[in-house]
Amino acid sequence: MRGMLALLALLAAITQSADPQGAAPPRYAATQLQCARFLESARSDIHTEAGGRVRDATAGRDGVWSFRAAPAPAGILLEGWYDSLSAWQRSGGNTLTPDTDGLIGGRFRGVLGPTGRYRADARPFVPDEVAEVVDAATALDDLFPPLPARRLEPGQSWRDSTGVEITRLPDSVSDRRLQRFALRLRREAHQDTLRGDTTPLPLRQTTVEEGGFVWDPVDGLLHRSRQLAVETSISAGSRVRQAVRSRVTQQLRLTRLPPAACR
Repeated sequence: MRGMLALLALLAAITQSADPQGAAPPRYAATQLQCARFLESARSDIHTEAGGRVRDATAGRDGVWSFRAAPAPAGILLEGWYDSLSAWQRSGGNTLTPDTDGLIGGRFRGVLGPTGRYRADARPFVPDEVAEVVDAATALDDLFPPLPARRLEPGQSWRDSTGVEITRLPDSVSDRRLQRFALRLRREAHQDTLRGDTTPLPLRQTTVEEGGFVWDPVDGLLHRSRQLAVETSISAGSRVRQAVRSRVTQQLRLTRLPPAACR
């Protein structure tokens, strides 16, 4: 009996040492994001039909984010800004490349909860020519992926009431143990507001996301990939003269950069 107990204790010790940081579910912390830098890259295909006319466009942006972070009762006081940003849009043989200098360094401030829920408190001014190409004002709202409310073992899944489903994949152990997660989302909306307007507009919109992220138990988020498809249908009415249908497909990548001097 003593030999069996000793064997069980040894097995437990081996299991714990194999994943010393994995006892708790992943959570955002100020220490992970203080002076952190991320490279963001996005590419979009946009198809729009309105009044019998069809418009196809492609768009993209590449930027480097910097962050300051401090603990707060509700999570993390987060301050972020673009150190660099380039954006473009092509349609009908024309290319728009707005000057983004007016946005560089502008502060996004808010509170990031431990599981990734973000509340924006301040947004920088976005010049109109930039807003025509990229929705930069809300760029930080869903930059960081949501995290599961409980610890997951590889192969287990968790979902919430908003349509998010997260599955833990096998860990990566090439040089250090990293946790990998798949993220899926499906949501439907029946109203939204147009840019520059506060009155909700009736519509039918479906958003589907497929992607994943890599998590270091010490440093936090290392990488996120997203593939989004957003289909929107707006019927003709008092505020919209012609019915509009659109489909936007987007690929986004967020990658942690090596640390640099904190400014």
